[in-house]
Amino acid sequence: MARHSPAERRIAAVLATAAVIASLWVVFWQPMARDTAALRLAQAGDFAALAQAREIAREMASAPPAAPQAAPTDLRAPLDRVLAQQNLRGAVTSLDWRDGRARIVLAEVGYDALIGALEALQRDAHLRVVEATITARVEPGSVRAELTLAR
Repeated sequence: MARHSPAERRIAAVLATAAVIASLWVVFWQPMARDTAALRLAQAGDFAALAQAREIAREMASAPPAAPQAAPTDLRAPLDRVLAQQNLRGAVTSLDWRDGRARIVLAEVGYDALIGALEALQRDAHLRVVEATITARVEPGSVRAELTLAR
């Protein structure tokens, strides 16, 4: 550098400064400007969704109250009917009713018969399994089933 003139050194300093500014512009400013534009577009979409949600909330608030639901029907009759149709009434070792749910224990039942009964319970009695413990027994194809059924 000592052999370069002061004018050459000033030109080199200006070029170095310009290179630093250009690289900072490329590395930082362009991505920030691009992200800002994308955020503005997303914000416009968010405002539209918020306005729509407020309109839906206003409609829901002004809607007349829904009619009270009918009291739940007795689940025992449809359950007994399906168990009798599936020939599983004799396999029931425990049947307990609590909080509108039926807790059934089948000590020994064929797996295929259990699956058929569960399908019939859902299809015909509109009862579904909300909790189940199915344990394989020593006899092939036979299981112990503890089921909790509800509407």
